[in-house]
Amino acid sequence: MQFDLNNKIVKLCADGMNAEARGDIRLAMTLFQQAWDAAADDFEKFTAAHYLSRNRQDASVELQWNETALDHALAMTDDEAKAHYPSLYLNIGRSYEKLGESELARQHYQLAAEFSDHLATGAYSDMIRSGIKAGLQRTGVTQPVIDRLSKMIDKWCDLKSLRPLSFVLPVYVSYLGTEQDRNRLISSLSLLSASRCLDDIDQQNVDAVIAELSAEGE
Repeated sequence: MQFDLNNKIVKLCADGMNAEARGDIRLAMTLFQQAWDAAADDFEKFTAAHYLSRNRQDASVELQWNETALDHALAMTDDEAKAHYPSLYLNIGRSYEKLGESELARQHYQLAAEFSDHLATGAYSDMIRSGIKAGLQRTGVTQPVIDRLSKMIDKWCDLKSLRPLSFVLPVYVSYLGTEQDRNRLISSLSLLSASRCLDDIDQQNVDAVIAELSAEGE
């Protein structure tokens, strides 16, 4: 979905972000509010609400605007809108976490993970994936097979074993448990296994992780 700076609402929000970057939070919030007041369709309302959630001292108000942004994003018929779902669910999860609602936070982090396959590749998507992963970890979501892989990665880091790390780290750091993530990780681990650069114990452990990940997808 393209954000067209010729669109009045997008322009107001961009000006608000520029004001925020200068440290003028009051002006930024005024511009975001003007955007909301002038918004005419779901895209414009989603955009304005997203920015109105920023810089809120009251987490309940932040949550309200985050949920409003999601509601309007869900109402858009453009499939490209789904690329925004992960960040919106992530933001709602963070709001619930601030409010001490760990279970609701966890549910929204899991929803963010489920829609993460709609993210494009790039630095922004990596940041969103990292935020989702951290939120899941903070709210107690565990994946035993990934925990076992984490211990191997810690060992390789301590030993400065760069070759196995080169196979696994790029996929591991953004792993959220989706089918697409699982397939990417299985492919990376399979290449690592085929390289035969591991000792016998790690070789067995990697092959066991591959088998478990494969079984999860059946």
